[in-house]
Amino acid sequence: MKKHGLIVENKFHIAIRQCCASCEHKELTRCLNSRRCTKRGKDVNPRSVCCKWKMSGQLRMAGLAKGRVKCREYQLYLLMVREAEMLASEQGLQTKEKSNEEIRAEFESQFGSIYINI
Repeated sequence: MKKHGLIVENKFHIAIRQCCASCEHKELTRCLNSRRCTKRGKDVNPRSVCCKWKMSGQLRMAGLAKGRVKCREYQLYLLMVREAEMLASEQGLQTKEKSNEEIRAEFESQFGSIYINI
């Protein structure tokens, strides 16, 4: 891996930012403003980086296969829809959970493709 400040390249020459969000030691949660570090045993900012940082397995393999990447706007839209469904459920409102296909179609009709061009 070639280091460029806080950006490193994996073996497929994909640029990866060194931070908690790209670290092997992060614990996945639904929280957007903090992550749980399994190595240090505490909550951390997803943008922070420490001396224990190690690139996650998924990011080590990024670039191996040909695929498509979903845009950030779609990911945030999907999150907004799912959070609204959870909130409605918590409030006792009966709602039908939308399928991923329905959400994609809704997003594409309003904003265009869910994918970014790389």
